[in-house]
Amino acid sequence: MRSISLEDAGAEAKDRPGESLAQVTSLRLGARSLPADASPLSMDCNTGSQYRVSLSDSLLSPGSTGLQEAIGDRKALLITTPTVNRLYGAAMRGVLAKTNTVATLILDVSEASKSMELVQVICQAALEHGLNRRGLLLGFGGGVCLDLVTMAASLIRRGIGHLRVPTTLIGQIDAGIGLKGAVNFCGKKSFIGCFHPPEQVLIDPAFLQSLPQRHLSAGTAEALKMGIVRDPALFELLERFAPTLVASRFAAPAGPARELLRRAIFAMLDELRKNPYEDQGYERLVDFGHTFSPVLESALGFDIQHGEAVAVDMALSAAIADSLGLLAPGDCGAILRALKCASLPVYSPRLDLPLCREGLIEASRHRGGAMNLVVPTAIGSSVFLKHREDLPDSLLEGALSRLAAAEREAA
Repeated sequence: MRSISLEDAGAEAKDRPGESLAQVTSLRLGARSLPADASPLSMDCNTGSQYRVSLSDSLLSPGSTGLQEAIGDRKALLITTPTVNRLYGAAMRGVLAKTNTVATLILDVSEASKSMELVQVICQAALEHGLNRRGLLLGFGGGVCLDLVTMAASLIRRGIGHLRVPTTLIGQIDAGIGLKGAVNFCGKKSFIGCFHPPEQVLIDPAFLQSLPQRHLSAGTAEALKMGIVRDPALFELLERFAPTLVASRFAAPAGPARELLRRAIFAMLDELRKNPYEDQGYERLVDFGHTFSPVLESALGFDIQHGEAVAVDMALSAAIADSLGLLAPGDCGAILRALKCASLPVYSPRLDLPLCREGLIEASRHRGGAMNLVVPTAIGSSVFLKHREDLPDSLLEGALSRLAAAEREAA
């Protein structure tokens, strides 16, 4: 039988109504030979991914082509939030007018509502608007919005592409630039999730101009995280400029603002690059500040900014390191001062000993059986505490008491 291409089949179908033929070679073993009967068969998968995180100063200007080039000729669905749509929706749709963006889906989201129900809303919209395997989701909003978009993109037709345009500081330096998406489940933060890298992340610091200062302060916690565990220069930038940058919404001073963003983004991407799918081990510096913070957020009904919970976690981790003699008292004091300087809390009365225990148990479940608590040993370096016996209750209670006193002194 002769081989017939898909194009030839379409032409021949005119002569044979209802019949369209295409023949391809079925057996494609390549260079490998068939194993012996008793040998197991293997499926060698390559899960490597690469994507760009691009800084732009004029993403929504009429002459900008970044989004158009990223979308190409594909059918796209824009997902955003009421606030972002009110501020930037018209400008975004103006930029997308030359693309095949079929609709805008506006979702009223919050950390408390980050659920599979909202993921299903996105999936339904994608179905209604006919997105195919080449279809694209465009997430335009903060970390919660981007989490939902990532989850939906991973599920639609077993995975379609998505672009991210983060509009919050946490989104631009942390939540919006990684590989993961997640929703909360049964009161557990990010219990259901996926690894589904974006095709591209486009970051425009101009979006920070519309953020409340509390959100900007919360965002600086993720930058401090990377400064404390691996980049003393980033930590120093925050020590010097955090209040000014938050007050100006990262408009001034311009040089330090851009340097801070670039350093924070690079540090995060560099750490993720080493173990992007978390299958090479469970010791991850980016988990600093993320051991006690998830249970604190859940216990407070998510009525706390994520960055604020991370700040409390980092302060407790620093106090633990100091109590164990791993961190010089001067460095512990510098970390607490930097957090306060960024208008971040160092203590929450809700984070008591039982909740700390719960956080360590959950961390161990998520990190291969070891708690892998990241604690600093100096500004720019850290170690992992792996075993619960390393943290007796008396030490935890002492660290919590110390932070409560520090919070009272700052009040």
